[in-house]
This record gives sequence, structure tokens and C-alpha cells, in this order.
Amino acid sequence: MSEFKFACPVCGQHVMCDSSQGGTVMQCPTCFQQIVAPQASTNAKFILTGQKYVERKAAGPADAGVGTKPQSRKMNPIVVGVIIAAVLAAAGVFYFVTMVGWQSRDIGDVGVAGSFQRAAGTFAVSGGGADIWNQADAFRYVYQTLKGDATLTARVVSVQNTDPWSKAGLMIRESLNADAANVMALVSSSSGALLEQRDHTGNTASALQMVPNLSAPCWLRLTRRGNVFTAYSSADGKNWANIGTTTVPMNNPVLAGLAVTSHKAGTLCQVKFDNVSLETP
Repeated sequence: MSEFKFACPVCGQHVMCDSSQGGTVMQCPTCFQQIVAPQASTNAKFILTGQKYVERKAAGPADAGVGTKPQSRKMNPIVVGVIIAAVLAAAGVFYFVTMVGWQSRDIGDVGVAGSFQRAAGTFAVSGGGADIWNQADAFRYVYQTLKGDATLTARVVSVQNTDPWSKAGLMIRESLNADAANVMALVSSSSGALLEQRDHTGNTASALQMVPNLSAPCWLRLTRRGNVFTAYSSADGKNWANIGTTTVPMNNPVLAGLAVTSHKAGTLCQVKFDNVSLETP
């Protein structure tokens, strides 16, 4: 007898069996679904896929001559969620749900309260404030708490032109204080895209690399690997161009999310984002 692996057709878990068990009903150790082991030749080079076992009812008097109907088994949605999380964890990746867990608040002296609304995958963010610049920032922040490395991605759909330097983009920030260390990959309303930073709390912000001809709609990505941050831009979300890289020390946990400033205190800048995701290894 030879041993081989096959994949559960429900959750993808690899199950070990031997050739004598081909065609028999087994239970997946992950999702507990009853599955039928495939027949495997002794020289099989690929992982096979089993079949979901369908229990059949015995034919009653009313069913005589008609045949039997397979009874499908519905899985509990919670179990399905656990299975999906387990598969992602096994692959070494966990994805934050893009529409759950986001918080929002104004940072610094914005002059007028901003707002955040989400619907059908779109994040609508309104932000005031004089700028994300100098020694203290003023903007609207939509964020999640983050520990360790991450990849933050979003498409900036539109940026209202309240000023040529109204800004919208991705930010990873050490704290909610106005003078906190941060790195931001942004696109302005009409002055191009930029990678900027405040390398330590209380220091003056600085521009690192500019892309003069980039405007919304466009994709942005900001990665964190230890204290190294890299920004990217893309027209289609598939082909990415490196904007720049910088090193900024930040103590964990940090904050990661979307930032909007109107560059005009007391005035709100309306921005729309979609395809927002925060991935952590």
C-alpha cells in the first residue's frame, strides 16, 4: 500500500491516507465534513481532491420508482469563518476585514469637525486642518491599531480641491498626538503625490520623494517592515511603482489608516477611498 495526500473539497485541508482507503468515507480533521477519499495510482505526482460525501435517504413508499434525492448539508456560518481564518493563518497571512474595526477622529487643531462614513466598500472621509506638516498636524484620521509589520493599501478615488495641497493618503503613526512621528504616502488635489515623514515626535516634517504628475484616482500602498517604510503608487492596483523608502523608529503599537487634510483650517475636504485593506503577516 502507498500513502498519498488529498485536499478536502470544503476547506482545502490536506488529508493523508493510503491506497486501500480510496473510495471510503473519511472525516476532515479541520472542518469535520464527511468526504470520500479519491482513488490514487501509485505514481501520482499531484495532490488530489476528495469529494464531498452526500448522504442519501432511503426511498419510502411515495418515492418508489422515483429514486432518491441527495440531502445537502449546510455548514454553520461561524464554522465557515473559523475555517477561512485557519486556512489564511496556515498560509501565513491574515487580512483585517476592511469594513470592520476602523476608528476615526480629528487630530490637532482642525478648525471644523471632520467625519467618516462607509458604505458598499467606499470610505468617505471629510477632513479640515491647516496641513500635515511642520511640527504639528491637523487632519482627519481613520485608523486601526497595529503591532508589527503590515501592508496598507487603498485606491484614492477623488480629492476635493480645497487647496492645491489638500492631501489624502495612507499614514502609519506612532500616536494620536499632533506632533507624533509618522510616515505618509499621499496624493494632493493638484500638486502630485508625495512620501513625507516626521522622523521623531516633535520634529519638523519633511518631504522625501515627489511624483509630480500623479492625481486621483490612483492606488497607494505603504508597507512597514520593522522601522523601514516604503511607499508605492499604481494606476491599476496591479503594477506598482516605488515612490520611496525611509526609516522612522516607532514604538509598538502604532496606528495605521487613512488621513485627510484640507490644507485650509475651518474648511472640509471631501475624499473618497475604496479597496482599503490592511494586511499583517
